[in-house]
Amino acid sequence: MSLQSLQQKIGVKADGGWGPGTLRAAAAYYKLSPARAAHFFGQTSHETGGFKAFSENLNYGAKGLRGIFGKYFPTDSVALQYERKPEKIANRVYANRMGNGNEASGDGWKYRGRGALQLTGRDNYLAFSKYCNRADVMTNPDLVATELAFESAMFFFERNKLWALCDQGVNDNAILAITKKVNGGTHGLEDRKSKTKTYYAQLSAPGAAAVSAPAKAPAAAPAAPAAPAAGPKINSEMQLTEHFNLKEFTKSETAIRKRIDNTPNSVHAENLKNVCEKILEPVRRHFGKPVRINSGYRGPALNAAVGGSGKSQHCNGEAVDFEIDGLPNPDLAKWVAENCEFDQIILEFYDPKEGPNSGWVHASVTRSGNNRKQKLTAVTEKGKTVYKPGFIS
Repeated sequence: MSLQSLQQKIGVKADGGWGPGTLRAAAAYYKLSPARAAHFFGQTSHETGGFKAFSENLNYGAKGLRGIFGKYFPTDSVALQYERKPEKIANRVYANRMGNGNEASGDGWKYRGRGALQLTGRDNYLAFSKYCNRADVMTNPDLVATELAFESAMFFFERNKLWALCDQGVNDNAILAITKKVNGGTHGLEDRKSKTKTYYAQLSAPGAAAVSAPAKAPAAAPAAPAAPAAGPKINSEMQLTEHFNLKEFTKSETAIRKRIDNTPNSVHAENLKNVCEKILEPVRRHFGKPVRINSGYRGPALNAAVGGSGKSQHCNGEAVDFEIDGLPNPDLAKWVAENCEFDQIILEFYDPKEGPNSGWVHASVTRSGNNRKQKLTAVTEKGKTVYKPGFIS
């Protein structure tokens, strides 16, 4: 059902069949460049047996248990007690590791391998649930085998820094490096090569839909990573709307210091203009005060230099971090959420003890119209950024 779930989500016929149409629509939906989409779907296709298996098969006989999980089934008599009992097998094999409880806890079965790249173990499910802002993953982990099957695989790519390997191009070296990360070895390498190269050819063929860079998704996103969209670079001094020019969105001390060209192309500029029209100009008119832009467009080189997420909507010109001097950022975030079209509004790192302009407001909007209307608060807990639903001030 996961492939059909994907097809329903991306707006193609949900017939459960994989072909160039589904591939192109998925690449566009997740905003993956041809290279990233080819690598991602090439690997997930192999791992799922052609997008057919999205949940771990643990229906082993005694011989299989002894051969594959010999550490947990040291004798034939022990293996015979578990053969053809998938739930019991999972609870034994995955007990007391990856955040799971003991065999009696049932965690091994509850958090068994699911998704396009087999998310496994309570700790990994918890990390994914936070990544995609879906607490229900922990109570209904079957979501990873259905609705969130591909998002969980994108989480794996993100956490293991595989998008950077994808950006090296579709070649044998890149496929080998990604396969080792995904598989832990080189099992099925030739099939992975064949699928990846075939998908890349389909995505690069004349008439294939162009796709752009990824949307930021502290929530599942996931929104996904990509190379810059097509289009020539433009004049960085151009005026986008009445009160905002392109230079405000491209300035960066890091870019200056590292001599990085952070000039967007025409597609990114149109996205930035949309951000101004849908969010910043309404804010400027309502409050009657200058809007200070802290971060706007970040090209791939700058994004890497500042340690930005590969899925950030900043990379696609669809997001802006901003504030108004003297106006509490929680009030600004709430007004935007109530009065503007948006994909995400995130109140980032606000601390009332530091004054009204503590932190900033992150806002994004897409021209596709597929805006998620997510309202989040970003806080730091135990040294990590955590995204919580709603605006917490």
